[in-house]
Amino acid sequence: MTIGLVLLTVIAILIFFGLSDKFFSHLGIAPWLGFVLTIALIVGAVIPDITIGTGFVFNIGGFIVPIVGMIILMAFIGWNRGLVRVIFAELVFAAIAVATRVLILPESTGMILASSIIVGIIGGTAAFLITGSRIGTLASVMGGVVIGDIIVNLIYVFGIGGYVFSMGTRGVFDSLIIGLVFGVLLLEAVVTARRTTSNRRVVKSSMNTEASKDVNKDEFDDYFDDKIL
Repeated sequence: MTIGLVLLTVIAILIFFGLSDKFFSHLGIAPWLGFVLTIALIVGAVIPDITIGTGFVFNIGGFIVPIVGMIILMAFIGWNRGLVRVIFAELVFAAIAVATRVLILPESTGMILASSIIVGIIGGTAAFLITGSRIGTLASVMGGVVIGDIIVNLIYVFGIGGYVFSMGTRGVFDSLIIGLVFGVLLLEAVVTARRTTSNRRVVKSSMNTEASKDVNKDEFDDYFDDKIL
């Protein structure tokens, strides 16, 4: 959970100083909402795990907040093809999480950390490639983490045995944050590469300064849309 908290703290600072306003404006989400979700994840992560009875444990930051965040983001997307892509990406992320956590059981801190990094990086990449949008990537990671965790717990408890239902624990929070950050960074890298390529093409094809400015504006219009791919 240390990796996730460090990354979240950095994100919270960027949001607080307005350095990520453009990103949230591309999502169609107010920066304050992004800040609230970030703080909710941080607070939820530091709150001790909550135990119900003798067989169910859950972490607010790794289980409850992702569910709420997924619902909010999917509501912003609305019922369209983008939402279908998000649902598919969530299932793919969940499959990656299940396969990884079944092969790498949470029997030591190192194994938990390894599975968190693998799930976060591969899952975040898959979410970006499938949805091709900022808001879709975020929603897919949050939903995929929760779905995958539910399936993994069912396998641990009824398949392997010796475990209790523990939602949002065992490195799930780190997988969530790594997936969110890596997916978004990869997406922004693609946007930057496209802008650079477009800029070079404009410079080569422009015959005068005024023409260059007009074409440059048209070429960059897609950067202000949430859809990337």
